Amino acid sequence: MSETHEGNYIEKKINLKSNRVFLLKFIEFKNGCFVSISEDLCKIGGIHVSVASNNRTQSARVIPNIRDPIFAKTLSEKISLMINGIVITNFNNKNPMSLSEMQEIMHEVLKLLEAKTSD
Repeated sequence: MSETHEGNYIEKKINLKSNRVFLLKFIEFKNGCFVSISEDLCKIGGIHVSVASNNRTQSARVIPNIRDPIFAKTLSEKISLMINGIVITNFNNKNPMSLSEMQEIMHEVLKLLEAKTSD
């Protein structure tokens, strides 16, 4: 997995065991972050906005992801709780994902966030 760091910006390629490739882009702000995950090419897909407060999240689906809507919402809410802030997630995939593919992507995102919060 290749990774680029430039201050508050991280770009990473995620190669799944199923041979699918996702591009992860992460931009950090003082009060939140923007996370973009897209398959093969950098594209806009389903967009969720989540805000955490008092260990609860509120989410809004701005653009629905028709292939994996629950994963997109779960990803947004999980990140929001981890950073205790505002998260905008963009998720674009070509085909529906299996549970193991979702777990691989979630693992990579959480690993990136844990590294950022330990800095």
